[in-house]
Amino acid sequence: MNARGAWQTIVGARNVIRRAAPVLVIGFLVDAAFLFVFLIALQSYLPESLHKSDAIAGYALAAFGLAKLLTQFGGGFVSDRLGTRRALILGTTLLLVADASMLPLAHVAPWLIIGAGAIEGLGSSVTWPAVYSAGASRVAADEKGRFTALLTLATGCALVTGLGGGGVLNHFVPFDAAMAFPIGALAIALTLALLTPLSAGEAATHAERELPAPREVRTIISSPQRAVFSLLILSEAMALGALTAAFRSYGRDVLDVSLARQALMLAPAAVAGGLMVVPGGALADRFGVRRVMAPGFAATGICLLLLSRFSDPAFVVATAAVAGAGFGLAQPTIAATMMALSGPSKTRGGIIG
Repeated sequence: MNARGAWQTIVGARNVIRRAAPVLVIGFLVDAAFLFVFLIALQSYLPESLHKSDAIAGYALAAFGLAKLLTQFGGGFVSDRLGTRRALILGTTLLLVADASMLPLAHVAPWLIIGAGAIEGLGSSVTWPAVYSAGASRVAADEKGRFTALLTLATGCALVTGLGGGGVLNHFVPFDAAMAFPIGALAIALTLALLTPLSAGEAATHAERELPAPREVRTIISSPQRAVFSLLILSEAMALGALTAAFRSYGRDVLDVSLARQALMLAPAAVAGGLMVVPGGALADRFGVRRVMAPGFAATGICLLLLSRFSDPAFVVATAAVAGAGFGLAQPTIAATMMALSGPSKTRGGIIG
């Protein structure tokens, strides 16, 4: 890439950030809160500080996943029906209620946190289609790759914030005070959703859209490309869910390290993933999505298999970094493909869901 091309890329990214900044920030805050709650609060604070069953975290994550699976398709159409602004308000409100309820439940009825996890899954199924749909309505067709790369970078920053910051809080701050982090993050996300208007493009087309007719739903479901892509997303989500559920037990039982030490060992993976996001998007534009997605996920899978067999600290740090780089390389191709398959604006949220 020559100097002029690099400058145009930078200017283009700045324009995308300017138009989609509220959406990117909401995505960052929602991800950071989720990572803190499910990796730090439930897997570390709950069993180690409050001496509650460590099975609660796994069941809560399962409830989250089941609720999200059952409501994701409908959640996307809720975004189409209400508009992205009201869908973001509804979704972030549900997420805020779920996380806020975990604070008292951890003391008085910890097993009810499983129900809060289900509410969080419902909120997530409404929020994320609205995030992608709102982003798609704010950027041009040739800027969607930049938007998805920036949203992936926001997720990487959320990983560092939720995991790294959570590890620090876990070392110095009690549970009740630490829960101010996810609750505050979601309160800010809700405030942004309340203050952010519809984009000009969406405002021009949104007029209390009706729910799609059964024929439209059948067309969406029967698309071979969308069906195959949905299976890919489901497989990725299952893998990420398993990694999330096993996160703290891996550090405690396999690596035999504290949460802070585990976060420090895995920090290079987050950095490597973040550094590979932009090159991944550029390579996908040049060589095609599949030629980037396949080696990226293959490298990640091989590294995860190696991590399950070897626990030498130096090996874990290096291999996790390679896994993070592979995942960062492939992740923009997922989001870009999803937005490319999202179709017309009136059913975009449902298709993304």
